[in-house]
Amino acid sequence: MNRSLTTFLFILFALNAGKAHAQWEHLLHKTYPQRYKDLGKIYTRLIDNRDSTSVFREIASMKEWAKGRHDRDLELESDLLKAYYLTTWHRNQTPRIAAMLNELVAKTAEQDIKQLNARSLKVLGDYYWSDGRNYELAFETFIQMESILNELSTDEFPDKSYALSNIAHAYYNFSDYKKALSLFGQILTLKFNPDMYAGHNSALVMTAVIYRKLGKLDSSDHYFRRVLRKESPGNYKTWAAIAQGGLGENAYLRGNYAESMPLLQANIDEAILQKDYGLAAQSLITQADIHLKNNAFDKAGQLVNTARHYLDVTHPERYRHFQDLYTILVKLSAARGNPKLAEAYLDSAMFAKDSMNRKYNEKLMLRAHQKMELQKLRGKMEKAESDQKLKITERNLSLILVLLIAGVAIYVYRTQRKRHQQAQLLKELKIRQKEQELENATLQLSEFARNISEKSKQIEALESKQGPDAEALMQLRESTILTQEDWDYFKKLFGKAHGDYLHRLREKFPDLTQAEIRFIALAKLGLGYQEMSVTLGISSHAVRTTKYRLLKKIDVPDDQSLEEVMMQI
Repeated sequence: MNRSLTTFLFILFALNAGKAHAQWEHLLHKTYPQRYKDLGKIYTRLIDNRDSTSVFREIASMKEWAKGRHDRDLELESDLLKAYYLTTWHRNQTPRIAAMLNELVAKTAEQDIKQLNARSLKVLGDYYWSDGRNYELAFETFIQMESILNELSTDEFPDKSYALSNIAHAYYNFSDYKKALSLFGQILTLKFNPDMYAGHNSALVMTAVIYRKLGKLDSSDHYFRRVLRKESPGNYKTWAAIAQGGLGENAYLRGNYAESMPLLQANIDEAILQKDYGLAAQSLITQADIHLKNNAFDKAGQLVNTARHYLDVTHPERYRHFQDLYTILVKLSAARGNPKLAEAYLDSAMFAKDSMNRKYNEKLMLRAHQKMELQKLRGKMEKAESDQKLKITERNLSLILVLLIAGVAIYVYRTQRKRHQQAQLLKELKIRQKEQELENATLQLSEFARNISEKSKQIEALESKQGPDAEALMQLRESTILTQEDWDYFKKLFGKAHGDYLHRLREKFPDLTQAEIRFIALAKLGLGYQEMSVTLGISSHAVRTTKYRLLKKIDVPDDQSLEEVMMQI
């Protein structure tokens, strides 16, 4: 039993879900002109439903359905629908509503969905105006909306005339008739949309009303008569009655009372049928004044009492007619010889007039105050933004400076490193050069010693033979003996191989003779007595004598040889 019930409920839910989804199927991936009529029906149905829980559930389901089918426009449309519902039934949730709509405006602008962006701005502007009473923000929002509307045709945005009308009425309410006329005039130049006839007729009527306020009654008549020519279809009877009432007011202002009366009556009759009692009261008051001027006091009294009754049951905004009503009652009481009542009504008329003026002035003051507050807020925001930009600039400059310093440091480091590497290379080259020179000098000295040793052996061999060649022996000895030039060259080689040895030798033993220095240098090369004698061109005995004198002169210790002492220098 329970299983059957569960199955039945599941099927019922599936059918309801399928039915709900079916109503959105025809909206999927359509342009706004293709879907705006059906959207209007959904809006109307949901706005009429006071059960917000069920409405929000359906809107959430619509959003998820659109999201699952990648229809971004329809997904955002559900957000606008929810925000619009809140402005209707939960208008006190100002922060939430403003945040939702501002977020939606930002998203639609970012994704360049102009129609949805304009409509989001319209809902936001209307909310600021009616519920938030923040006129300055409302005007700012309307200005944004107007710039978007200028980019869209009525083919792209069918309800453009309604959106422009909203902006025009805002300017009208603050008596900016020039701007209002411009906007209403723009509506009248739009390509006519049969579904939006009310926007066209409203523009005609409001243009006529403005021209009346400006004292241009002929121009006012012209626009009222355009309504009567049926330029726009729709509920023609209602709009015709409004236009007739307007023409009747103009005829009254000209003093054409006979012409005025039937026109005003036509407006009164239709207004009562439509239960627009404020509009009926306005024409009744004008008729009462006409009867008063014609001394038909009783008729005037009847009409003014009827008007008073209608004003008591109409929308509060219609109370602006009370100043006209009390003015008629003042005249009527005076004409009937009741000055005290006339005086009381005069006070009421003055009070009503002062109330309307005060209300309008308060609205002006409120807007001026809002403008100042908005400017202050913007000033703070601009300052905060400027400070942030300054900090970012300072940070960027600091970063650039750090990078510049780092770059300079890296450049200097690399330059210094390169110089150091070059200096090290040069130093190594010099060391290699010195080593090479030392090696060459050492090789040359070794070769020098070897040559001397070989020539010494040759001389010794020649001398030991019978019948020596005296001339050859003489030449050999002469080629072996060191000349001064040879000695100078020998010293250079010796200096390269042994550094400043000879210099240190002279510093330590300044009394040494040139012959003794030569002996020491040759001894350091490892030459024997015979080789030295050949090189120096002296006898071996003379070499030994030189060594003996050296031993005494430098005072060589008994436990050391001359060679050992020479090695220590």
